[in-house]
Amino acid sequence: MTSWQEFARDKRNSTLAEIRASVMVLLGSTNFKNTRLEAPVRLNNMVGLTPKPRRRPLASTGLKNSAKSFKYLISKIRTRRILVYGQYGGSPCSGEPTETRSCAPTRGCPLEEGCGNRFRCSSGKCISKSLICNGDQDCEEDGSDEQQCDDVTKVCDNDKVPPKAHLTGAGYDILKGLTRSNVINTQSFGGQCRKVFSGDHRDFFRLTQSLLKYTFQVKIDNDFSYEFYNSSWSYKKHTEYHMTSNYDGSQHDVKDFEISNKKSRQMMVIRNDVEVAQFINSPPEFLTLSEAFWKDLTLLPTSYDYPAYLKLIERYGTHFMKEGSLGGQYRMFFYMDTEVMKQKGMTMSDALKCTSSGFDLFFIKYSKQECNKLYDAMRQSQGYDSQTIKGDAKITGGDAGFVSGLNNINPSDPAGNKETYSKWAGSVKNNPSVIKQKLTPLYELVKEVSCASVKKYYLKKAIEEYLSESDPCHCRPCQNMGLPEIAGTLCACNCKPDTFGPACEQGTLLKDQPGVIDGSWSCWSSWSSCSRGRRSRRRSCNNPAPAGGGKFCIGESADSQPCDDDEIEYLRQLEPHCFDISVVPTKLCHSPPALINGFVQTQKSGITSRTGIVFPLGNSKILVSASTWLGHVPRPLSDKQSHQS
Repeated sequence: MTSWQEFARDKRNSTLAEIRASVMVLLGSTNFKNTRLEAPVRLNNMVGLTPKPRRRPLASTGLKNSAKSFKYLISKIRTRRILVYGQYGGSPCSGEPTETRSCAPTRGCPLEEGCGNRFRCSSGKCISKSLICNGDQDCEEDGSDEQQCDDVTKVCDNDKVPPKAHLTGAGYDILKGLTRSNVINTQSFGGQCRKVFSGDHRDFFRLTQSLLKYTFQVKIDNDFSYEFYNSSWSYKKHTEYHMTSNYDGSQHDVKDFEISNKKSRQMMVIRNDVEVAQFINSPPEFLTLSEAFWKDLTLLPTSYDYPAYLKLIERYGTHFMKEGSLGGQYRMFFYMDTEVMKQKGMTMSDALKCTSSGFDLFFIKYSKQECNKLYDAMRQSQGYDSQTIKGDAKITGGDAGFVSGLNNINPSDPAGNKETYSKWAGSVKNNPSVIKQKLTPLYELVKEVSCASVKKYYLKKAIEEYLSESDPCHCRPCQNMGLPEIAGTLCACNCKPDTFGPACEQGTLLKDQPGVIDGSWSCWSSWSSCSRGRRSRRRSCNNPAPAGGGKFCIGESADSQPCDDDEIEYLRQLEPHCFDISVVPTKLCHSPPALINGFVQTQKSGITSRTGIVFPLGNSKILVSASTWLGHVPRPLSDKQSHQS
């Protein structure tokens, strides 16, 4: 064995990380705690755009960058926020809201904690040793757990997973209504052999570890659902949801229709769902993270850096799937000019008669006066260009080749319409998407990384900040009691019946008293400083303020909660190495780990130092104290020093 003197001479000019690595080899120990070192580098502020009336400039912010390192990939990120959303026909901002630049770290990173008695994949992720050489690829990226195996003991005779089962592990952005990259490892079976039979496929499939329950059950609605709305305002009110920081895990509706206020329009929505399977994922504590998501979690800073956490949200979303169905959703939006409807003498009750009593409009041929009037009104609203009626299709799942044919409906050919729909519905079983999903906040999956509790706390804070940026309170009020909403980078107005225009300023409210304005909340103020362990914020009912006998805002004007200081202090005690502070070690010595080719001489033998314990190591001795196990390099002792102690 290399003597301590030789070791000290060889490592005289080495870095701290290299010395620690060598000491760990000499001592046969991996019990060193480590701290991720952050080296913030600031860039000049991004330049905001010059605001014109209701054009959308971006706020310029200094860079709060994260020096992120993994396999030598180093970058820093900065973001800029929206000062004014484009509205009333204004233009959106040009340029990107985020910027990423490569950078060189000024300090090295300390050693990462090992996997202990678990197996370390090539990516660095740890898995149970019971999963090695079992015939399954449990190291998601490279299958290193199945390499260099002298003997493979297969645990199952089936490796086929249900069609599109990987979709159950996707992240989900509730603001955009889109699935994101996978956050759950949907390839690992966890050493289990659970099978489920599909009568439609006439085959058995093996369930992955992430799936608690999976059922092949085809559900197709026999009748289409028809809904009529006299304005986009009515539809918005019907599907409106309120996002709060205490997520309930239920499905959230997002904007799925076109906002156009050039004319007063009425809407008809046709719906139908096709389900081929239902699933329930395991609780968060039992889910295995995807290696890509796990890597990005390891790179998150241990201080609150919104740009870095926003980058994670943009890639993986705000939530993940708790349960749901695999299948397809058919949504078709038709728009009818209100003036044309009046000219044809067509009312909402007439439209409802056309779709009542089990009739499937457009899919079953029948002659009904109300239906003919509805067809004519829809065609005239589009200019009588052809016999077909063009709708705005929002279709999820199924073969893309059949989707385009569903955009146009020919009222005179219901058999052709039904055939086109049937082809799409039949293709759903082989190309399903996740529908009717129930969600869980993404921060519940922050685990298996250093400083997990701290990062979980900051990710929750970042998600709340991300959601608040898209609150309609950032928009100026719409006229005639229109409802504002943020669509991308612009504010848009959902106008009430018989009103239209960019701000709903044209037309006349027929069913409401003129001059009546219902109140709406402004955005919440920033949190106040802490007082007696709590902080507060306020909002005002002035966006707009109620007038002419209008309703006052519903809800509280003030809010308070415990200060972050208490939570941060708790996390500081739980994971002190995650904070940029000088940790004073406790003055006590626990039993050191076992040494290779060495032993601990007891106090009875008289070889015990007043500051620690002397370890014989080869031909030399090492003084080990409590500070040694906190990461300091042991110092060698001469024979004379060891006898004096």
